Amino acid sequence: MSDPTPPAAQTGGQSQMGRGVLSPPVYHHLSTDFYPWDEVIADLKARSQAGQSLLFQAHSEAVCAHFVWQAGQLLGGYSGPRDLNFAALMRGLPRARVSLMPLSEGTAAAIWAQRAAPGQALRGTAEQVSGQLAGQIGVLTSMGTAPRSVSYWENGQPQYGSWNKDGAEQDWQFVSLRRVPDTGELVHFWQQVLAVTHRRAALDEVWRQVALGLAPHHPVLDPFTRELTVRAGELQVDPGVQVEELQPALLAAYRAVLDRLGLRLSDLPLDALRRHELWSVSGLGTLDGSRA
Repeated sequence: MSDPTPPAAQTGGQSQMGRGVLSPPVYHHLSTDFYPWDEVIADLKARSQAGQSLLFQAHSEAVCAHFVWQAGQLLGGYSGPRDLNFAALMRGLPRARVSLMPLSEGTAAAIWAQRAAPGQALRGTAEQVSGQLAGQIGVLTSMGTAPRSVSYWENGQPQYGSWNKDGAEQDWQFVSLRRVPDTGELVHFWQQVLAVTHRRAALDEVWRQVALGLAPHHPVLDPFTRELTVRAGELQVDPGVQVEELQPALLAAYRAVLDRLGLRLSDLPLDALRRHELWSVSGLGTLDGSRA
């Protein structure tokens, strides 16, 4: 099979729902009798080398396994609460149905970080279940008769995967996730925070002083490396900086900046950003009610 996404692999039940447009699976419920394992693996390697973020699912009637890639890096595999490698998958599922879902980097990180989280059992039609997911982020798996479907949801809307809004009544499992943002999303959020702050009090010089003092603890803040800069209140970050390093550095610097400027978070018109999903992830809520 030379084409990993033939017309037969398309999911006729895909649909738009609400304001969001569902990003469909690359392929869904293909049999390894039709799409052999060597071709599956060759395709996954090619997508990994291209830097894609992916969720791969292989299942039989008794076993369901998932593997997660983030920006081309295989984070690993799991089946239920157990971690799994590809060799074990091949031994356990010589014949299987396979599906592949594209993801954002942040979504991939969230799914992997919470792969062992207990799922919430749901029962109902697709329409009924979607109503129960209002405002939630997570992975929804249909547990009824094959083909099983898996979809990723944000704010009560399916974003990636296989989703048929007319699905019949069946059992479902929903794993709620706290999404890990990618670097670009986090930078954009903090750019808005700093822009609002800069309009109240000039940031540049204070930020430079604070960054210099914090650089031994947060090297990304070192002004001489120029990985992170603030000029005219505008934040710029080297795209190679990882979220795990960036987020605590930004929060520590911003806390110190507010302190030097004599500002409280409540002094700033941040109401719209407080409603943003990244508000809690950013840690800004910890600054409420006190001058840093």
